[in-house]
Amino acid sequence: MAQVSWVYLDDFGGQHRVGLYHGDRSGHVLLHCDLRVVQVDFSVRESRTYSFFVEDELCEVRIFKEKTGFSYDFNVNKEVDTPRNRLRKADESRNRKYMIFLALGLVLSVTGIFLGLRWWNQQQQAERLSGSSLTSGLSPEAAGMLDAEGKTTLAELYIVSDALQRKVFYGFTTAGDSQVSGYFYVPDTGQIILPNGFPLNDRDAFTVRYLPSSPRIHQVEFEQPAAQTLATYLEMARKAEVRAHPEATPGHGLCVAKNTLKHKGWHQLADLIFQSTPPAQNPKHNRDSYLRLVRDPEFANVLKRECWDQ
Repeated sequence: MAQVSWVYLDDFGGQHRVGLYHGDRSGHVLLHCDLRVVQVDFSVRESRTYSFFVEDELCEVRIFKEKTGFSYDFNVNKEVDTPRNRLRKADESRNRKYMIFLALGLVLSVTGIFLGLRWWNQQQQAERLSGSSLTSGLSPEAAGMLDAEGKTTLAELYIVSDALQRKVFYGFTTAGDSQVSGYFYVPDTGQIILPNGFPLNDRDAFTVRYLPSSPRIHQVEFEQPAAQTLATYLEMARKAEVRAHPEATPGHGLCVAKNTLKHKGWHQLADLIFQSTPPAQNPKHNRDSYLRLVRDPEFANVLKRECWDQ
């Protein structure tokens, strides 16, 4: 006699033992669940299916006739129309909708994050550009073209005051002899400070990169002053050093300015130019930044060695 048993776990954690006896000679079948007889059948010599409920689930035990003997299987029928399966399908439908909404929400979130990061990068790039250059018609696409195809020349700046507002005009000539100009507004009074931290003087010149096919797309680089503009910065630094230290010789002021340019770079000339300016008036270049410059041990030794007899 064949004896088969299964352990079925329902959705609520309950454990049920299902068993089957099948006589080898008689073919009689006895099906039981949790020690209760649920079905009896006689002379079963072909494949057959038996259905019964455990709690509210429709369970099935199948007998399959093989070439030699029989095989047996137990499963829960989740397709036939029963109250439990209707609830299950309703739950599955809800879950599918929930997963769809969750997936859509995830896609929208990722898309939002991606677009937000892209916008943030563009804003950061725009801020970096505005902090070191003057741009015209420079979209992200045009910036890529400008980097790949751009040509360079020098642009000169001029301060113009009219009855309404002070402006700074700039202009340059392309390789094809086209004249390009532009302007930007500045405060009506006071010193004009460029993004590179230096005061603006008439005819200051800086490198400008332009697109040959459309010169209106260009970028004036305040971080790349022309040689004559660097010479102006050096002279302003010398004069500021002489004014701040009248007891020293004029040659000493020039020596400090030249060694600052040589050993610290042209940006630090602004510390000399604004050495009497309080930090509240100029947070970047001021009295404190000047003291940090000249009190740097290595640079102080350079000044002592190079300028002591000036």
